[in-house]
Amino acid sequence: MKQLLLVLFTLAGFAAYGQQTEGVVLFDEKVNMHRNLPPDAADMRAMIPEWRTSHAELLFSAKESLFHNLPDEEEDEPGGGGPMVIRMQRPEAIFYRNFEAGRKTDAREFFSKNYLIDDTLAAPGWKITGQTKSILGYSCMEATMQDTVRKRQITAWFADAIPVSAGPAGFGLLPGMILELDINSGEMQFVATKVNFRKLKKNEVTAPKKGEKISEADFQKMVAERMRENGGRPMRIIRN
Repeated sequence: MKQLLLVLFTLAGFAAYGQQTEGVVLFDEKVNMHRNLPPDAADMRAMIPEWRTSHAELLFSAKESLFHNLPDEEEDEPGGGGPMVIRMQRPEAIFYRNFEAGRKTDAREFFSKNYLIDDTLAAPGWKITGQTKSILGYSCMEATMQDTVRKRQITAWFADAIPVSAGPAGFGLLPGMILELDINSGEMQFVATKVNFRKLKKNEVTAPKKGEKISEADFQKMVAERMRENGGRPMRIIRN
């Protein structure tokens, strides 16, 4: 009888473990719009909201993941005669990862043009620091890396209780799900707001196909060049 109970508890444990490898994570994406403005741009700061907060979701399984933007909330139409306000346009971005094949496919919009990046999954060079904190009730460990191409410091907090090597905006390949990601000490942040374990629907996670094909290296080179020129962020101007 004791052996039977032990087997049942073991099977139940495996079933619970399996449920932790498939579902959806919702994220808040927060961008500091004033961070990279020049010191003498007081007028620009007055026209640009300091923070842009939007939402995204990550669909994941043990084999693959798909991260994409969620539609922004509708804004009220501005009235005429008010001061000019500049709002930063949010580019479309889809990040697909196939962990089994070691491949990634990203659909990125950059300066109103669509690109399709299909490449191998390269080891990102994470360093696990040993620091921990709780996010949504999960004990998360800190990992850091230096993006030498775009000169960015990346800090991630991952939960090994969710044994999937996925995360927001294409970041991942850690021994657990990334539930929080910080770029350049608050310049951009992704924070998980909800984890929902469920079985994914058929074809719910598929690689994007739209855009001009380009390598990861060439895309990052293009982004870096435009960032040096003017910050690399498309804008739309409205009157408020």
